[in-house]
Amino acid sequence: MTVRPVNISKCYQICLNDRLQLLECNPDETLLQVIERYGYRMPRSCQNGVCQICEYQLLSGEVWQRYPEKHLLAGPDSSENNTQTPVLGLACTSVVMKDCRVNIKGLKGPGEQDLKRLKCDIAKVEKISKDVYRVSLVLPATASQSVTYFAGQYLDIVMPDGEQASFSIGSAPEAARNLELHVRHAPGSKLSSAILAFLQTSKSVEVELPKGDCYLQAEKLQADQPIILAAASTGFSQVKSIMEHLLASGVKNPIHLYWGARVAADLYLPELPKQWAAENDNVTYHPVVSEPGDSCGWTGRVDLLPDAIGQDFDSLENVSVYTSGSPAMVYALLDALEAKGLKEAQMHSDVFSYAPRPVK
Repeated sequence: MTVRPVNISKCYQICLNDRLQLLECNPDETLLQVIERYGYRMPRSCQNGVCQICEYQLLSGEVWQRYPEKHLLAGPDSSENNTQTPVLGLACTSVVMKDCRVNIKGLKGPGEQDLKRLKCDIAKVEKISKDVYRVSLVLPATASQSVTYFAGQYLDIVMPDGEQASFSIGSAPEAARNLELHVRHAPGSKLSSAILAFLQTSKSVEVELPKGDCYLQAEKLQADQPIILAAASTGFSQVKSIMEHLLASGVKNPIHLYWGARVAADLYLPELPKQWAAENDNVTYHPVVSEPGDSCGWTGRVDLLPDAIGQDFDSLENVSVYTSGSPAMVYALLDALEAKGLKEAQMHSDVFSYAPRPVK
């Protein structure tokens, strides 16, 4: 019977793939937990030592593997050092016993992502307003086709003729293989009509993901920093992903969700943000309609989205803003909020990448 080593409760350092950064492990913390605490990612699945997807090579040092139970040694003090057999372990059940150096295939540093083209099953296409459809996709189940995305990123639908169109991912990463898109039908657009017809009649669709630099990772938020999520029309799908990620992560920061539309009917999931606000004390929902007309029955706030947000805050020096909409709306919002102390670096939008504004 293998005896559990006694020095497993001390703190040691880990060198990953010869990177300069050394990771400090906490007592009794698994190698996988250390890696992910520092923002690194590696292939993994079951997290209990069965699937063996999280395999690594121990180059030097000493490790105790809880399951399958093993005492691993590598380097000058190990007899394995004189053989050609690599010392392999499973990160999800391995606890470091001495400063060690490991090599992990497929390791990704903080922020690193693989762009993949995958075939997704089309689970459902449902009409949720006069011109918006909710499309439910399911990612492949195999580990080789697994993909990681951050809340707020988007994907491209790839049509059979190779033409592509971008859509925000409306589901949070916590939804695992299930993806949600909000697709607006623009009758005057041949591509829009073709995409919708294809999604309604096909069993699967090819997508390319993840894309976009406007995303949020809950673990990197500053404590108590207010967050403003500002969406125009179907830009709501992007902030929906972010909101659901924040709530799933148990974030307690103040969150203000602004959803602006020209008419009330364009707020196509009206009850969902109300539910978020009702169930979470730190969430405030601000629906804004700019042209309600006389017959829609709108009794809420009438304003332009940038003006509404600018009026609600005396100072925005410590606020983080995530916004999705047209370039005109996003830059109008930036101008309005800069007047309240917001710096451009505090605002996050994909518009800054695909439609950069000339330097002032």
